[in-house]
Amino acid sequence: MSLNEADTRYHLIDPVLRDKGYVSRDRITLETVLTPPPVEPTGIKGRRRRGPGRTDYLLCVQVGDMPKAMPVAVLEAKKEADDPLRGMQQARGYANTLRFEVKYVFSTNGHKYGEYDRFTELIEGPFSFKDFPSHADLTARYGAASGIDLTRPIATILFQADSPAWSQSRYYQDAAIRAAFEKIILDRQAGTPPRVLLTLATGAGKTIIATNLLWRLAQAGHLPKQALFLCDRDELREQAYTKLKAAFGDNARIVKTERGGNAAANARIHIATYQTLGIDDAGDASFLTEHYSEDAFSVIVIDECHRSAWGKWAEVLRRNPNAIHIGLTATPRKLQESEKATAEDKEITANNLEYFGEPVYEYTLIQAQEDGYLAACEIVKRKASIDDAVFTKEELLKAGVRDLKTDRLLTAEDLTKDQYTGKDFDDEIFIELRTPKMCEDLFKLLCENGGPEQKLIIFCNREIHADRVAQQMNNLYVRWCREQRRTPKDLYAFKCMGGVNNGADLIEPMRGSGERAFIACTVDLLEAGVDIERLNAVVFFRYLQSPIKFYQMVGRGTRIHEESGKYKFWLYDYTDVTSLFGTEFITKPPRSGGGGRKDDEGDEGRGGGEGGDGPAVGEVGGKAVVITAQGRFIVVSRDGRDTPVPVEEYRREVVSRVLSEAHTLEEFRALWIEPHKRRQFIEHLLGERLDPDLIRDEDRMNDFDLYDYFSHHGYHARALRRPERGDVFITHNQPWFAAMPENAAIVLKGLGHQFAQGGTDALETPVLWEVPAIRVAGGLDALRPLGAPVQVMREAKGRLFGV
Repeated sequence: MSLNEADTRYHLIDPVLRDKGYVSRDRITLETVLTPPPVEPTGIKGRRRRGPGRTDYLLCVQVGDMPKAMPVAVLEAKKEADDPLRGMQQARGYANTLRFEVKYVFSTNGHKYGEYDRFTELIEGPFSFKDFPSHADLTARYGAASGIDLTRPIATILFQADSPAWSQSRYYQDAAIRAAFEKIILDRQAGTPPRVLLTLATGAGKTIIATNLLWRLAQAGHLPKQALFLCDRDELREQAYTKLKAAFGDNARIVKTERGGNAAANARIHIATYQTLGIDDAGDASFLTEHYSEDAFSVIVIDECHRSAWGKWAEVLRRNPNAIHIGLTATPRKLQESEKATAEDKEITANNLEYFGEPVYEYTLIQAQEDGYLAACEIVKRKASIDDAVFTKEELLKAGVRDLKTDRLLTAEDLTKDQYTGKDFDDEIFIELRTPKMCEDLFKLLCENGGPEQKLIIFCNREIHADRVAQQMNNLYVRWCREQRRTPKDLYAFKCMGGVNNGADLIEPMRGSGERAFIACTVDLLEAGVDIERLNAVVFFRYLQSPIKFYQMVGRGTRIHEESGKYKFWLYDYTDVTSLFGTEFITKPPRSGGGGRKDDEGDEGRGGGEGGDGPAVGEVGGKAVVITAQGRFIVVSRDGRDTPVPVEEYRREVVSRVLSEAHTLEEFRALWIEPHKRRQFIEHLLGERLDPDLIRDEDRMNDFDLYDYFSHHGYHARALRRPERGDVFITHNQPWFAAMPENAAIVLKGLGHQFAQGGTDALETPVLWEVPAIRVAGGLDALRPLGAPVQVMREAKGRLFGV
């Protein structure tokens, strides 16, 4: 019998790797990547998939007595009987070298191995595993192909360990740092100032990456001057300070005026917003020029670099041309080719690429979900019927449109447009019933999907809209509590804009408490950088044209919260913003040229503030509003894009895959009763990113076994719930049971009882034989008078699934 994967590793692969110098007493150049199980958007809060996550070997090179070895290759272990080249197709090999930031991918079954070389893009093999490259050979090969001289002092940054405060970094965080260092080394070798762009999905821990990157530079002696961590919001600054202080202690300080000087003057790491540097919209930088000389910094890290870097931040970069400039962002990249991208988006992306160059490392939302690090997403689309309407200025005047604040009748001079469409509603024109109806519909959805006391952000069109949404949601909650005879919890829904007295002070209780501050109604204060792990839903009452803003806003929901079991977030879309998922989240864009400068990514010009006179905001009544369902969607990866797929289409794909495996119900039943074939079939589905549990959950069929789900949707058979199938198995097979020894009958009837509780999985676990009734009756031994127990079990399952 051939060895399984675990035994192949232990008996065949590990000994060769030891002989080749990858494992020894004084040198560990072999690491194992073990990720959590992937997340699935099943149920109300999602769940982790059963079984382990990704497991791979990382082969590392070690130079001298450096603190840490550096991964340069992935080694995938196969079962002994597998083809070592299985799964080594070029696309997969290339993707894995990017994902792990390595140069080679090897695959072996312990006897033969194949390889993919990122430099040559060739797949070679199979070769004898006894001839696998040694540690010394792989080190020399990496240095020659990468162009990095590992003997130069600058190369020591590649072999530094993380800070003790953040030593448990994830594999992709380490990969991002190594990619940045390789670019820094190559730029330095070429005599050019290093410019680095890192692009990782929101929630992937970019600040921890920045912290360990600066720590490793300092440990290697390549941080001769102070470093600057630059962001554009107080919330981002505080989060960065927490991470950096944990590593650097008092050597990390916030930049601010203190006793007429700079509070961070003597620190090694300076953390600032452009506001604290005195940079205004005109690009002046009073605090910067007063307290910092030119070329004051060794490194400048720009957080959320998709925002204002080429407007307000440009002066910082210009005054420090010789520093290492590192940009961090989670923004989608390939906006140039999207019809939905705004002009501002295109300029920002072009400027990012022009200034930093191509991203040296990218980690996407889908990758993070597959690795079990970020929450899955389910989309529920709704639409207000009124949003299809178009109102001319004349129609509004005839309907008696009134000023929303003063209630005075508006005149033709007050209305700035000749016609108003859905994108103007709750912004320039308020439809009296639109917000109340949308809030009622949302509250009903919350009640259906876990209850109203969930954490969510509702993105609104402007501040006055956020006020009204908060009012409506609070009223709905109070009425619900009255009906349920419950005491309302504090601060259910609140407006969250800038300033302590305008809701920003409630971000912390929303993040930290499960008993207050549930629904934040905002315009864009929470669009980026605010980590709220408990967040269950992101809601769009706001129209958007900017994919950049959209992805930043969606990113608020991607954090996993283990304590509350949150592995999924809901995206309630009332304005069709999820069509912006058509733009790629993080992918390789074509090379692009320059472009002008913009202060930020822009959108529809809605800052959300209500200061100043401005145009009058009108409200019109007498218009009927109905909210209709537009479907439920699952976000999957298609051709490198994050794509919302309708549940119906996803179901068709799953069923089609089942039918391609078994053309008839009889063939499917024969496959299903063989544990090995069934598990292999499920693995194939999951490998093609088709999750049968997910679609069963969407169809509200969780009390049916997957056998019944597939047989019903694929072969039009009647589906039986697990208890029903277990009972029918026992009642319909009484003559069979009567003809066998009593103990054998007890054991086989026990199969029906166990199936009723746990489905097919309950029949394929060793725990089955520890069930008291089955164990007392003799277990497997009780079946031997009927023949080989394996054959008896196969017949019993055939009868169970045949009824």
